[in-house]
Amino acid sequence: MRPPGWCCCMRLNGLSDLPVPRKVLIICQYFVPYAASVGVVARVVHLARYLKDQGCEVNVLTSDGADFGDLGLGELLTGLNVTYLRDPLKTSIQNSLMRIGHRPAASASVWLSRLRVVKRVVSSLVIPDLGLFMVRKYYRAATVLIESRGIDTVMVSTPSHSMQVVGGLLKRKFDDRVDLVADYRDSWNGSAIFSPKGALTSMISRRLERFSLKRADLITFASQPMFAKMNRLFPDLPLEGKGLLMMNGFAGEPCPLRGASNSAELRIGYFGMANDDENGYRNVEPLLRAIAGAIKMGVAIRLCFYGPLRLSRLDIRDFNFVEVNDSVAHDEVFNIMQGMHYLLILHTDPASSDEVITGKFFDYIKARRPILCFSPENTEAARLVKRWQLGEWLDSQSPECASQALSILRPRDYPALRDDELISSFARNGQYRKLYERLCGPA
Repeated sequence: MRPPGWCCCMRLNGLSDLPVPRKVLIICQYFVPYAASVGVVARVVHLARYLKDQGCEVNVLTSDGADFGDLGLGELLTGLNVTYLRDPLKTSIQNSLMRIGHRPAASASVWLSRLRVVKRVVSSLVIPDLGLFMVRKYYRAATVLIESRGIDTVMVSTPSHSMQVVGGLLKRKFDDRVDLVADYRDSWNGSAIFSPKGALTSMISRRLERFSLKRADLITFASQPMFAKMNRLFPDLPLEGKGLLMMNGFAGEPCPLRGASNSAELRIGYFGMANDDENGYRNVEPLLRAIAGAIKMGVAIRLCFYGPLRLSRLDIRDFNFVEVNDSVAHDEVFNIMQGMHYLLILHTDPASSDEVITGKFFDYIKARRPILCFSPENTEAARLVKRWQLGEWLDSQSPECASQALSILRPRDYPALRDDELISSFARNGQYRKLYERLCGPA
């Protein structure tokens, strides 16, 4: 049995089996406090904490931006070595969004519409994303950290997918001196959200992803459809032996069972960012229309948003059943979640829905509240909700059918949410343990 806190490091590339702690460098463009929501950073923050608690030396290379606070995750950063690079473009975009977020929803429309247009135009010209402007800076900073701190494991967590190019460049430079882990929270060229639309830009983007995947020693992904699409896109690459499903999961222990609100209204809670972008995947408009239709049929519903609601077309005052609140710190959010009758998953783009299983899905399970999945039917979250009977699915592509389903929706008991063994199987540590064992052997 190895000493506590030590990794018996069977290197992925076969270099060494000496009993020394892993020295890990995690590269990501978003990290606390320069991220607008918990969902953007929770995976990498909790993973860094887990590896640190297992005895690894953990370094994080990220960039600055607008300061959104620690989002309730501050205690998890103790003992991590975090390096922030100056990122003027990211800072400018986040500051603009923060200013818009501080205005009433009805007055932000013109500025938000302009920002969306500018971002789309610029993004269409930069492959794979705006993080490309930071690739050289990340590469140089990571090279210094690897050489000065004896890093043996580099993990790149994305999006932004341009960071995977950094990982490929580092592996090409250091070869067997480092193991490279490519971590996908979302697909790159397998996703309609992130894949360029034109033939030429798509070809360039796929070549960049191929460059990175070819050099990765291990590929972790948040849902199974991501890896299936990766294999279809790059059938000539030997990816199968490199793949490891590492879902997001929830942190800590499941919440104790507790009754929901006694309110006569059906309270539905949504935690995270949403908008009314017709071309986006978090478009609240079809949901609002569906709920309005259900209310006309006689049901009382209160839809509670916690987080940025960025509207450019709708006036939220036209929907008097909506309640908009500020984001809630992660250490306080579960108390609010448990007061809801249902917790909402929102994804409205069918072209990008198949792999969707967001971090909030697991937080909802931790809260032991039923999940209301407003999405296309092929969404990974919807499949899990149906498989384990964790809540209900509403068809985002048919607001009329969704209205009908909402009109008969009532608070009810879901036995799966009382199954301690099932709920615990969705915990983060169980997912991260799989990565740790691939890096270091069984604990």
